[in-house]
Amino acid sequence: MFNRTLIAIFSLVIFLTPAAFAKDAEFDAFWTKFKAALQKNDKEAIASMTRLPYNSYEKPMDKKQFIVYCNNIFSKKRRDALVKQTPVKDQSSYFVFVDDDIYIFAKVKGTYLFTEIGVND
Repeated sequence: MFNRTLIAIFSLVIFLTPAAFAKDAEFDAFWTKFKAALQKNDKEAIASMTRLPYNSYEKPMDKKQFIVYCNNIFSKKRRDALVKQTPVKDQSSYFVFVDDDIYIFAKVKGTYLFTEIGVND
């Protein structure tokens, strides 16, 4: 019984792993641009690659509000950590894990965007 369970788990891991790390040229191009914007702390570029209005904190933020609040969302420490991570695909979204947060990137109207921060529980 143990061997069957182990074989089933091993087969599932082998089957799912390629999907989680499959290449997506469109997302790769987006991620390269997003990381560059993070490294430069280019708030305008980050905002342009974010689903707006950005629904977080107390109320939805338009582009102007997002730019003002951008350093709170992407502090220097968070930006430095994000650019070192490898996004993981889950169905149609990509996740980047930093400490207890999950940065979520998804297609919105056919274009990849930063959409939200979730809790890594």
